[in-house]
Amino acid sequence: MALCFSNTTVLKNRQENYIEQILSSNITVLTSIINRDIPQKEKTQLVESVLNSLLDQPMISSASFQVNSNSFDKNLTNNKQNNTSASVPAWFKFTFPINSLTVSKQRIDPFVTLTIATNSAYSYQQLWSKTLHSGFIAFVLFFVSLFLTIPLLTYSLRALKKITAYSARLQSGKPYQSILLPPQQDLRTIVKMMNQMHAHLEVNFKEQAHEAVKLRERAYRDEVSGLGNRTFFINELNSWLKKSHNGGLAIIKTTLIDDNYHNFGYESGDSLVKQIASKLNESIIYSDLILARLSIDEFAILVPNITVEKLKLMGETILSVVEKVQLDSSIQDEQSTRVGLLLNDIPTTAGTLLTQLDNALSKAAQDPQQPAVLVKGSQTEAALGKQQWKSLLLESIANNYFVFHFQPVIFKEADIYHFEVLTSIKKGKEEFSAGQFLGALEDLGIGSLFDRHVIQDIIKKLNHNRKLGPLAVNLTYSSISDPTFIRWLGSLLQNNKALAGRLYFEIPESSFIRQPDATGLLCSAMQFNGFGFGVDNYGRHFKSLDYLNEFRPNYVKIDFAYTHQLNDQTKSDLLASISRTAHRLNIKTIATRVETETQLERLSELFVNGFQGYIIEKRNEGLVEKDMIGSLSAPNSIKML
Repeated sequence: MALCFSNTTVLKNRQENYIEQILSSNITVLTSIINRDIPQKEKTQLVESVLNSLLDQPMISSASFQVNSNSFDKNLTNNKQNNTSASVPAWFKFTFPINSLTVSKQRIDPFVTLTIATNSAYSYQQLWSKTLHSGFIAFVLFFVSLFLTIPLLTYSLRALKKITAYSARLQSGKPYQSILLPPQQDLRTIVKMMNQMHAHLEVNFKEQAHEAVKLRERAYRDEVSGLGNRTFFINELNSWLKKSHNGGLAIIKTTLIDDNYHNFGYESGDSLVKQIASKLNESIIYSDLILARLSIDEFAILVPNITVEKLKLMGETILSVVEKVQLDSSIQDEQSTRVGLLLNDIPTTAGTLLTQLDNALSKAAQDPQQPAVLVKGSQTEAALGKQQWKSLLLESIANNYFVFHFQPVIFKEADIYHFEVLTSIKKGKEEFSAGQFLGALEDLGIGSLFDRHVIQDIIKKLNHNRKLGPLAVNLTYSSISDPTFIRWLGSLLQNNKALAGRLYFEIPESSFIRQPDATGLLCSAMQFNGFGFGVDNYGRHFKSLDYLNEFRPNYVKIDFAYTHQLNDQTKSDLLASISRTAHRLNIKTIATRVETETQLERLSELFVNGFQGYIIEKRNEGLVEKDMIGSLSAPNSIKML
């Protein structure tokens, strides 16, 4: 619009200057014709010729010449220009009106007058053409500048976009790396502040994690041996009894330690204790092994789901370990070490088991020829051996004997976070819980076979029922260390990305501690395809909690050892500490085996987000799927590999 008004003004000025020049030159010519001594007819012809030459110019619409006030009068009109504005839009004429300009010039001797009128149609045509030309140039310049500006803006805003993305990662608790300083001075200040904030948060997290570890060590760790203490062992014993009660225990008593303290002092005695603890830790390897120092000369071991043969072999290994340590010491006593072994498969109490272990230890002390004595917590042998469990597993996979029970996990706002899948085998009238057969599967290294079938069955159910879930599936220790299983699961998740958000996986904490490389590959496959995972038995191991910062799980399920007997202030402080460590990374904390209202209320006061257990299941009975049997006739909607 402004461009058109500007063009109109310029056009008018040019017309006025041009008309003035024409008038000046032509009136001189006409005056000379009048003053010439020639016949009147010839003068008239010459005047008409000059006027016609004026009318040949498209800008002029009419021209008239007068001499002595009508003594000689000639008026001519240009009819050729009447339609020159036909191509100009009417709205343009209405918006930018141009009036015809009439200009006269006179001479006194003789008195002559030359009058010229401009052609407004031609003026419109000129203005419209100039506007189109100027508009086209402006349009081209606009797009050229836009084409050049966008890359410049993109380059300038690239640093800002990067800062925004990193800020979102920092806010969501995802892994964050320091940003390189951008060239823009104002953004450099922001980046420096963000990097300093990240460094500060990293330091705070590490301090919090180390504080939690130290607090846990003070409460549950023996300072000399580095193993769990008696309180820790009893807590783990109670946790195991609540979950399974199938497994083996061992108690080791050696006089070497007391003799060493008495003969060589505390420094030598402490060194011997550390040596024995280290050798036991290295020699006895089981996925869920619990090793603790009960007293000055006693050690205890708990191994869930162990067989009789392996328990006996473990007793022999213990004697061999202590014997090697004794050979390196200055004390020689062939009867220095006794081992009591206990195989249990019935519900009982921690006190009863410790009493039975003491009785086994007493029997071992009475017979020098038998330094390791095995007793059973029941009067019957174990129902099935390892190969029988394997046969039952294969039969269950072939005939769909698996039964799934879904146990809810709720948050404080009473929202369902997910349902944990608890698997059992039901064959006829017999039903076997996972706690009964998982130990045998781990020993045989076929945990991945079990996990594959469960995961496939659960994915079928999720695809069949869009309202089902979210569900959380536990993975066995042997599956996590199996590269073939990791590749299989990665491909399966990639083909079922639509289930992301409805399916979680729970990984035991021991996997993060003992096999971080394999666990990292597994977690990367889950995160790459959008699936979440959690840490089971969180806080059980006497290791740093720094692995949380590396793996960033969605949630952690706190070990049962911390979620009961909360009247113990030390235990409450420790629970709050390890929960705060997870919260620093925006990781949700879930308390397991919540069985009473009192326990629920006490946990709610601590840094716990969610709850799982009998009392929670009772409150949500209508939501719990109790009859999700493997024989459910769901369509085979899983994308098989």
